[in-house]
Amino acid sequence: MATYTDLLPEATENQQAFILDHGKTENDGQLKYADDAKSYGWNIRQYGKLKAGAVVLNRHPGKITKDRKWEIYGGGYVESISEPDEAGNVTAVITHAFTIEPPIKQGDSFIENFSWNSPSKKKRKKPNSWAYFWDQYGMNEITYVDFVGLIENRHLVPIDDKELLSVETDLTNAEVEEIEQASSKSFTVLVDEVGPNRPNGTQKRKFTGRNTDWERVNKSKQKTGALGEEIVLDILTQEAEKHKLKLPEHVSKTEGDGLGYDIRAFDESGNEIHIEVKASKTKYSDGFEMSANEVAASLEGTPYKIYFVHDLDVVSKECKIKIYDGPFTDESFKMIPSTYKIYQK
Repeated sequence: MATYTDLLPEATENQQAFILDHGKTENDGQLKYADDAKSYGWNIRQYGKLKAGAVVLNRHPGKITKDRKWEIYGGGYVESISEPDEAGNVTAVITHAFTIEPPIKQGDSFIENFSWNSPSKKKRKKPNSWAYFWDQYGMNEITYVDFVGLIENRHLVPIDDKELLSVETDLTNAEVEEIEQASSKSFTVLVDEVGPNRPNGTQKRKFTGRNTDWERVNKSKQKTGALGEEIVLDILTQEAEKHKLKLPEHVSKTEGDGLGYDIRAFDESGNEIHIEVKASKTKYSDGFEMSANEVAASLEGTPYKIYFVHDLDVVSKECKIKIYDGPFTDESFKMIPSTYKIYQK
């Protein structure tokens, strides 16, 4: 059974959580806003609290269900929110979507006896009554404690995200050129390390592009990946120069792709650190692919890290790097086989 920790990104320190009403209609019965498992529409002038990065639960109000009892039937993660139109209407893209089976139904002993942590909900909940409990506009902010309490022991079924994930495209030549121009001035890189030796919090660094091989990036068939390697190499080089360490080597460029890692870096004692770089335009901070060779390389004993460059944004001149410490095993990570090798019988 999938759990919320399997399906959703890791919660932040001040994680937002909401219960959103779906099925809002106009007087003629037409759907007022775009809303389904993977999107949610509302007017930001009437409600401005919901931000990208929030986790949400989906609710059908009693007025649109057959038995006139409300139900909480699914949820997900707010990946992004569109710019408002002239009237203030926006649409959120919901990823990591899931359904709750069976849904949490008004009248069930679980929800009727649920101990709410959210101050406004705790105050409003009366025994055997839901009167005035739900916000009139249909967007109910709750604490993350309540969010977890509602779903931690429920059967959650992930909704296939293939349609959303498949739209990712490689960087265009124009985008690479714009990043090249930005990096010569300052390109913001947010670095977050995952693992036993991670520093506290996210570090913000300025990428200046001093050593970037832009010609290689432009010629590469996978420009996003090539740019990711150049960004990481440049940051590591600048750090090595600052701390007077041995300079990192771009071994995937000088020795080929068969090593299972892209960069050979060195610590204060001169010991090797093997670094594989992954890069994506997506805002996800996980879900990258590793080859069998890369997984094997992470198990060899030499310190191994994945630098995942993601959320490459040409407009904001910003990207993020999440650093994962190897080795990569089922004990430490959720590893899903994604390809099969087929032979004739």
